[in-house]
Formats: sequence, C-alpha cells, structure tokens
Amino acid sequence: MNQKRTNFLLIGDNQTILESPLARQYLKKIKLIYIDPPYNTNSAKSYDDKTDSGKWLATLEKILRLLREYLAENGCIFISIDDNEYASLKLACDKIFSKDNFLGTFITRQSQRSNSKFINTAHEYILCYAKNKNSLERFSVKRMDIPEQRAMIKAISGEVKKLLPMGRKAAEKRLRQLIGEYCEKYEITWLKNYNRVDDDGNIYFASDLSVPGEPREVSIKKINLRLAPLKTRGWVSDKKFIELHSQGALAFRGGRPYQKNYLGDASDNAPSILNFYSRFGTKDLEALGLRDVFDTPKPVQLIKFLIRIANLSDGDIVMDCYAGSGTTGQAVMEINNEDGKAINFILIQKKEPVSPESKAFGRCGAFGIEPYISEIIKLRLKRVIEKSAQSIDLDIIEPGQGD
Repeated sequence: MNQKRTNFLLIGDNQTILESPLARQYLKKIKLIYIDPPYNTNSAKSYDDKTDSGKWLATLEKILRLLREYLAENGCIFISIDDNEYASLKLACDKIFSKDNFLGTFITRQSQRSNSKFINTAHEYILCYAKNKNSLERFSVKRMDIPEQRAMIKAISGEVKKLLPMGRKAAEKRLRQLIGEYCEKYEITWLKNYNRVDDDGNIYFASDLSVPGEPREVSIKKINLRLAPLKTRGWVSDKKFIELHSQGALAFRGGRPYQKNYLGDASDNAPSILNFYSRFGTKDLEALGLRDVFDTPKPVQLIKFLIRIANLSDGDIVMDCYAGSGTTGQAVMEINNEDGKAINFILIQKKEPVSPESKAFGRCGAFGIEPYISEIIKLRLKRVIEKSAQSIDLDIIEPGQGD
C-alpha cells in the first residue's frame, strides 16, 4: 500500500482488516474515526441488523479496542447509535476509551414517526470520545454549517442587502429590527453583536484593536494609517493592521479603527443538538442518481460537520470501518473541494449481501452491479469522483489482491 496516497476502500471483514499488516501501518495516525455500526434493532431493510445483544456488544467492543489503537494522540472517535443500545455502548466506551476522555453526546433530530404506542422516537445519538482529551483542540463550528442558523443568517442578510440601495442607515435600522425578532424567536443573544452593515451589505460587529501593553504611535505608510498613542493601552501589531486592511476588514468609528467580524464567518462551540435529518442522507443518494440503493444513509452534511469541528489539516486521515453506502468518503471529498483541504480517508466495508426483499436489491440489478453493500459503495464513490472538480485517487482493495 502506498502511504503517500491514502484514499482507500478496503473490502472485507472489518476486524480482519484492522488486524492485518495492510491497515496496521496506520496505527496511531488516524485523526478522526466515524462509525455507524448496525443498531441491533431489526429495522434495516437492506441488510441484517439484528443479533443477540450480548454478542452484538462483544463484537463491537473488539472493534472499538482495535480502533483506539489507530487513533492519533490528538484524535477522536464519533459513534452513531440509537436508544436500543445507547446505554450498553456508553458503558463499553467508558471502559475502552476512559470516562476522562468522554467529550459528550450529540443528539441528532430525526423525522417524526408515528410508530410507537408510547413515545414517537425523533432522535438518535453520536457518542464522542478523545484518545487523549488533553491533546485535543477545542471543537468550534461555523454557524453557517448548522442548518437552522444558516437559514437564519441567509434570511437576515438577504433582507438587509435589499435595503442597501436606500443607504446604510436604512439597512442597519432594519437589521436591528430583525435581530430583535430572531433573538426573541430562538431565545439567543449572540446575534445582538452583529449590528453594523458595510458598503457591500455585509453584516458585522466591530471589535476593538487595542491590546494590553505600553501605549505606542502607529504610522504605516503602506496603508496610510496613523494613530496617536492611547492613554493606557497599546495597539495590535503593524502586521495585524496590514493584514486586516488587505482583507477589507478594517472599520473606522470616530477616527478609531476596529476589526470587522462578519456574520457569515461567525463561529461557536459545537452544539449538542443537531438538525441533520435522515431524509437528507436519502436526498444525497438521489442527487447522485442512486435512489433506493440504501435505506439508512447518514447525511453527508452531518459527517462534514463532524470533520470540520475536529480541526483536520492537510494529510490527516478519516477512518470508517462500517462504511455502508460511503457517506464518509463523499463527505471527505466534498470538504476537500469546498475548503481547499487535502484530507484522506480509509473506508472498510465487508462484502455483505443486500436483502432480496429490499428495494435496494432490485436497484442493484438496474445499475448492473452485484447485490452487495460493497458494490453500492463502489458505485457511489465513483459517481462522487466523476462529479468532483478535483483529481481524486482511490484504491479499492479486496481479499485476494494482496497487501
């Protein structure tokens, strides 16, 4: 296996592959692991999802112990699960990764379903653990990557830009009204900071550019900036002023400079409740012309959200050893395309037969592929690569091809 190119789809039993020399060269090198194991509910239509609870947990514990070996010191793992086995999985993870490395549980909203005599379940979970919490960077997320906040920001920005031809005062007046309405509607306060509009109609808040330190005069001919010393504080560095000027991020009020912090770039700690509905995953497949080939795909945007909060850099590797329809692979490729990243992935999926009673079985025939989950993931990744603006290398390795 060529270590310089780390986009792999490995076909076979995940425990066997994780124990093989083929994969073990990546021990302690994986920055992020995401897995969506069978939930042991007997609810999936396209593959087997029911076994004895003790056997299910014993099998998954073996996988989790192996996966911990693959995590880098500053790595983390995300595990999707539902109510059926959440409690037993949480206890197992506390034992394997340590309670001290538990980062929290995301709750993902699901579509409302009238399928219960008592409680209509409209959520699932994502358990999150670090290899070493002390080595992990803070989880931060752009508000534009959270569906409901993206919708709010776009709505506010759209209204403000419509009023810009009437002048900034009119635009800012309407902005203040909108801020009041949305803060009350969503019971938030952070939006109140973003109360100014620039000449292009972009919404921002202005942050102070003074810093603790000795007062100093600023004279930067390159950007025609002169500032008198403050009484008790210093100014940020000349380099910072030049950088902000080049970005168009300097604002002036009363002759004093401030930094523009745009609403579109706003970020926050990762929220625990996520609105990435299951139907989004189905639509992701439909967008690739792959309707009904898989009945429980995770949304691409959900996996992209997890990758982004985990602060991955070029050359970092994402691993998924229950790759299913290939959502994780598509998420990595899309992030690379959108964010100019060079993140790699390792996907593992066994050659699991598609249930003959499922819609997916017939769809496999229509697409001219054998009725196996591994063939579905190959087809999906191929279509994502064809649609990508980037050149993407993918090695597909199956048993019998050697290491």
